[in-house]
Amino acid sequence: MIEREHIVEAVVAAAEGPLTSRVRLQKTVYLLERLGLDSEFKFDYHHYGPYSRDLDNATSDAKAFELIEEKFARRLSDGALYSVFTLKGEGKPRAEAYGPLDPARAREFVQLFARTNVTILELAATIDWLCHFEDHRHDWDREISRRKPVKVQGGRLEKAVALLDRLGLSPPRPAAA
Repeated sequence: MIEREHIVEAVVAAAEGPLTSRVRLQKTVYLLERLGLDSEFKFDYHHYGPYSRDLDNATSDAKAFELIEEKFARRLSDGALYSVFTLKGEGKPRAEAYGPLDPARAREFVQLFARTNVTILELAATIDWLCHFEDHRHDWDREISRRKPVKVQGGRLEKAVALLDRLGLSPPRPAAA
C-alpha cells in the first residue's frame, strides 16, 4: 500500500496550482474516497463536515518529507488565515496514489473541487455524510439546514446538490413538504 503522504502529494499536484484551505483538502479527499480512492483514511463529523485526523497527520508528514509546502494567506473580507498548499520541487506523484481511481479521472475531480466554492464543497461533503454515515438519508435537507443555516442560503445548497449529481453521488430527493 502506498504511504498516505503520497496520497496528499498526488492530490495537491492534481490541482495544477495552489490548493487553498485545509477545509478544501479535507473535502476533496473525502469526496475522492466516496468515488473510490480507497485510502483507508478514517473520517468523522466535525464543524465543517467530514474530517479525517489521519489525513491531517498525512498532510503534516507530506510537509515534513518536503513533498508539499503549506503557506498561509489572509482573507481580504475579514483577515482570517487560510492555508495554501503547493507541490514542493518537481515531484512526480505516483499514479497508484489514487488507488483504484483512474489517475486522469482523479485529477479531473481534484481540479473540479479546486475550482468549486469551498462552502459549496463543504455542503456537498456534508450532505453525502448525512445520507451515508448518519441516519439522515430521508431528511438530510432539514438536517443540513439546521446545522448550517447561513451556509445553505443564496443557492449554495442547490449548487452542492448539483455537484453531487455531477459526481454520481446524488442524495435522495427530499419529500414534498
